[in-house]
Amino acid sequence: MLPDPPHIGARHVLPCAVVLLASLLCAGCGGSGPASRASAGAADPAPAPLDRIAEALGCRAEVTVDAEELREGACEVGPQAYRMATFSTGAGRETWLAESRAYGGTYLVGDLWVVTAATPEALTPLRDHLGGTLESGSVHAPHDPSESHGAGHPM
Repeated sequence: MLPDPPHIGARHVLPCAVVLLASLLCAGCGGSGPASRASAGAADPAPAPLDRIAEALGCRAEVTVDAEELREGACEVGPQAYRMATFSTGAGRETWLAESRAYGGTYLVGDLWVVTAATPEALTPLRDHLGGTLESGSVHAPHDPSESHGAGHPM
């Protein structure tokens, strides 16, 4: 015959429930566990996927770079060409922008994404749909046509 199971009363269950609740509450306080990574991720907005950006533009993105830290793509709508990039970090976006601005153009900059086009007018409808800030890159040619030397390049 089997022995009687131990009798578990409220005085045993209550302390266990308190310990369980305390451990669940403290799990969110840790610095390196999954809960802290999830809450840190909640603070950073998710990047707009290339497909969502392309859909807002009315085109289909041709993915040219597909890496963990960066996705780049391109598409055309009529005569207008667009390049788009999404990033896993804000620092990655800033590095990409710093290198790209030297080529000129206009940039629509979101939290973890960038779309480029030749003119601000080409990006305004997308900004109305996705948000972001319009920025301009530097240009190699002079702004004043009277300063031009030859083929639009400064001497």
